[in-house]
Amino acid sequence: MTSKRLFTKLTLIPFEMFINAFPFFQREKVIWQLSKEQRMLLQDEWKRIKRRNGEVKINLQSNSKDLVRRIRAETKRYNKNNVTRTTAYLTFYNKHPEISWSFLAHMVSRNAGYFMSDLKGEFLPHILEEAFLTKLYDMLEKGNSMIFEDAYPQLLLYEESKRTGISLFHLSHHFNISPFIEGVWEIYIRQKDQGFLLPVAQIINEQSHIEKALVQTEEYKELLNSITYRLQEWLKLSQILFPTWPLKQSIGRNMNHFKNLDERIRLGQNLYSTLFQTQFATNIHRFANAIPHTGSRCDYDHNSFTAIYPSPDKFPKEKLSFFKVKNNTKIYSPFLLDVWKHNCSGPYLGSNWFVDEEYVLKKMKLVNKPSPSTWMTYWSGLHKIESVFLFNRYYKMLKKNRNL
Repeated sequence: MTSKRLFTKLTLIPFEMFINAFPFFQREKVIWQLSKEQRMLLQDEWKRIKRRNGEVKINLQSNSKDLVRRIRAETKRYNKNNVTRTTAYLTFYNKHPEISWSFLAHMVSRNAGYFMSDLKGEFLPHILEEAFLTKLYDMLEKGNSMIFEDAYPQLLLYEESKRTGISLFHLSHHFNISPFIEGVWEIYIRQKDQGFLLPVAQIINEQSHIEKALVQTEEYKELLNSITYRLQEWLKLSQILFPTWPLKQSIGRNMNHFKNLDERIRLGQNLYSTLFQTQFATNIHRFANAIPHTGSRCDYDHNSFTAIYPSPDKFPKEKLSFFKVKNNTKIYSPFLLDVWKHNCSGPYLGSNWFVDEEYVLKKMKLVNKPSPSTWMTYWSGLHKIESVFLFNRYYKMLKKNRNL
């Protein structure tokens, strides 16, 4: 209550609400949409795949068996935890930059790691109950793992198809890959000049996959409908940040309404169109290659964050100023693998989500909507979290003193 920085809290937090309202007055722009020719190609390809899947299966040749076995082993090897998955996406993108979705996957997976580390960081363990934090981590980790198990075999099948000059996506069913994305890959391999068809389809595929296999399960529906989950959305805990140098020019988006499939697909499209803007893509890629992913936010801002656990203070102290931390203070952001020991690595059952062609055909577009200054909303979000943390700690101290 005696903080000299109270003015900061009383200005930045309402200001965040104001600037977050800004996009409501901006129109969403369609950058790319499916052509009639592409629509016909996809529908023909899906019919062919459906006929093939209904036929009697012929035993695999020995070289195909070896490839399936190798892809399964490689996927299992890198599906160990969020750090290995995130690294694998970037390694693939560096080898095959034409598959731009893999870089988006790397950056979004980085943010999943930051969020999971936050659950054991400076503020959240004092704001949200431990059981909720553990359940939320389980959902994030499982979703991260499910997407990787579905997507990485696709990337390896493409890599081998590129090497041999022959499409190998007829092996997709051995990895529970959806006929939807298999058809898109077949068209892309035959004629690569398809605009944004492949990355748009990959966004739809992965979000639809976890919708049925994760989000709509009773266990996680209960979590997403809880009051505590709504609180963490209000706190803006799940911002997606694409760091670049200088940091104040970083870009990203707020992630709201995670339980809504349409919103997640729209978010993915906006993230893609934001990430690959000419003025940002090179610098963000340079950052990704220069800084190995650890899950700690000190990866991108070691001046404000530390992975070293601080000695507990007798009285909670305010650490944030406007767009920086106070002198001689840092926010605790641990290395992911130091604080979370249990991971998900599959295998998982296929979701068989592709049942409504018209729905996905309508979603086959790339959109972009202006967003407020990411760095501004990021820091105002941190102030909001710290404010709740301080009020919570002081309330507990006052309550304890009254009971003495």
